[in-house]
Amino acid sequence: MKRRLSCFSIKTHNPNHKIQTSTLLIFPIQTLLILLCSSLTPVSSNQTPPPLPILPLPTAFQLQWQNSNMALFFHFGTNTFTDSEWGTGHADPTIFNPTKLNATQWIHVAKDSGFSRVLLTAKHHDGFCLWPSEYTDYSVRSSGWRNGNGDVVADVAAAAREAGVGFGIYLSPWDRHEKCYGDTLRYNQHYLAQMTELLTRYLLF
Repeated sequence: MKRRLSCFSIKTHNPNHKIQTSTLLIFPIQTLLILLCSSLTPVSSNQTPPPLPILPLPTAFQLQWQNSNMALFFHFGTNTFTDSEWGTGHADPTIFNPTKLNATQWIHVAKDSGFSRVLLTAKHHDGFCLWPSEYTDYSVRSSGWRNGNGDVVADVAAAAREAGVGFGIYLSPWDRHEKCYGDTLRYNQHYLAQMTELLTRYLLF
């Protein structure tokens, strides 16, 4: 079956000459030109830009802390020996005597159970300090444990560091033993002094 090509004539300046052109050849050229022009036309986008960050942005360390796995809280102190939930701040410090304390065993249990970090209550609201603080006598220094030379915070911090487990400290803002509690200026100075002790001795190593 033959296919007829339709042609048309284009006049030139010379009336005796005519140029015949096939529409089948012009059609693909026209299509190509249309596609080319459409590709050059900017396409409007309905996408909205992402929101601006709300400052301040978290640091890399803070993000690591947020993205880490479970944390185990060690709540330990005179209440452990008085079998009470809320300490009054008046328990005799000599009652604190954990003769079989093994911080390495604590950390191994935590790590084997899937905890990536541990938190130790260095001082709860009863005011008893698990480290020999220079700012109060109500601490392990006044207990009979290890003849007053024990330091629970140091033991747990060292065991965590050796096992590659993150270590954190809880320092209660409330202190039912400290006499200056309630005097904002004096107690703030006391609290910041103890916080500095903990940060410089056990966390900044």
